[in-house]
Amino acid sequence: MTPISPVDLLMVLAEPTRLRILNCLDAAPLFVSDLQLVLDLPQPTVSRHLTVLKKARIVRDTPIAQFVLYRLRSETGPQGRLVQAVLDSLGHDERLRLERHRALDRSRAHGRGRMPTLARAGATEGDGDRA
Repeated sequence: MTPISPVDLLMVLAEPTRLRILNCLDAAPLFVSDLQLVLDLPQPTVSRHLTVLKKARIVRDTPIAQFVLYRLRSETGPQGRLVQAVLDSLGHDERLRLERHRALDRSRAHGRGRMPTLARAGATEGDGDRA
């Protein structure tokens, strides 16, 4: 697969919701439902942005039962350095720092045996965890 051009990569990163998602994923791997709760966004919005990030090869997904876990890709080349530079710059924003801490807390909850919970009342287990 051909790497994304630096201009296209910057266009992907320039969208505020995608930056918020990447900020959370930089803290820890997360499920769609985790991102919904941390960012207070509907599932279709989170999934749409994750799809763009996957196509740009910034995030990767791992199916776990009926859920999908998302994480940042480990890139060491120019693309990876550019993404890391952007993520490093986000640490100066208080709102993004708080979202990052909430993301880490959600991830730690899974380590204690809790599976993803859903952000919206009335959804069934597993809704929204496929992008």
